Amino acid sequence: MSSELTPETALDLGLAEKALVSFLAEELAVSGLDGYVLGLSGGVDSAVSAALAVRAVGPERIHALALPGPTSDPASLADARLVADSLGIGLEVIGLGPAIEPLIGIAGAAGDRLRVGNLHARLRMTVLFDRAKAVRALVLGTSNKSETLLGYTTLFGDMAASVQPLGDLFKTQVWALAAHLGLPARVVEKPPTADLWPGQSDESELGFGYREADRVLYWLHERGASRDALVERGFPGELVDRVIGAWRRNRFKWRPTVVARLSASAINIDRILPRNPAP
Repeated sequence: MSSELTPETALDLGLAEKALVSFLAEELAVSGLDGYVLGLSGGVDSAVSAALAVRAVGPERIHALALPGPTSDPASLADARLVADSLGIGLEVIGLGPAIEPLIGIAGAAGDRLRVGNLHARLRMTVLFDRAKAVRALVLGTSNKSETLLGYTTLFGDMAASVQPLGDLFKTQVWALAAHLGLPARVVEKPPTADLWPGQSDESELGFGYREADRVLYWLHERGASRDALVERGFPGELVDRVIGAWRRNRFKWRPTVVARLSASAINIDRILPRNPAP
């Protein structure tokens, strides 16, 4: 995967690193907890989150877990080990096969690849939050802006984290930041996958590549461009329709559970509170 940025995704990588490292250091300090727990998948997103957290609070305060399932690619675990070694952090491996297979049967989800994938994603977060409780830590998220806007994410799965350092970065910006941080080229350049079943690929499921989609998302989401305006800019109509369709269908994933408003001060509806209010 190319780590080159387009004009739409231009980013001061040094400034982004500084801001995100400061953010993670502050969030942990305010929480009063001892460190961060994250799932290290062998992919670029979790690698970047881990690298930023190491810079923010030190490798000794990072608890990385690899959580392979029965159909996970062994290469993913090898890449997770590569990232952990490059960052100087330990990696605990917990195979989820003994737990996920009975859960699939109990839920009656066998044969439904999407439901099985969602169960697996949520089980991963169950383990991470449990470990975070045990070691007094925050769960470090790994979701990026492109995945969220397109709905390529699982509510209460990969979206269920205490903090999301990559949530305002497009996927192409994550790739560029990964290269800037000096992460292993093998991890930066591999095709993105949630690794929930053999041969799974983000871009094959979405029907388009992140590099092209991010340019459309910039004009659509950041600049409010219409479909016609996007086509006039030279984007293929089929690409535009696919991106807009995913963007519209998945808006319900963009925010936490909707609260029914009964007062004039409903949290995150009427009153936006500072993330870290002064004591």
